Amino acid sequence: MNDDQQAVVAEITSEARARCLALGHGTLEAVESLRAELEKNPTLGRRAQSALGGMKIHTTRLEGTGVRPALTVTYVYDAPPPEPGLIRIALVSPVRFAGGGAGL
Repeated sequence: MNDDQQAVVAEITSEARARCLALGHGTLEAVESLRAELEKNPTLGRRAQSALGGMKIHTTRLEGTGVRPALTVTYVYDAPPPEPGLIRIALVSPVRFAGGGAGL
């Protein structure tokens, strides 16, 4: 990033943080790592459709570990002019596979 670029600020909402703590097993640490990465690359993941016109919603997947299930993380990238803006990690949920579940 050069001196002319503003830094993106990424945060985890209190609801998403509470969900991470409820899931346990390193979930909060994994989402914190994603939060830091989003400040460098705010459009990671897949862009999702938004019911609200200009809202930029993205989802990304964090692979599971031996103790933590794979996670789907949804975040909102609010970048009104002048960009870059603010990222809010809003939803963290375990990935559920057909024929089985994460048990949560």
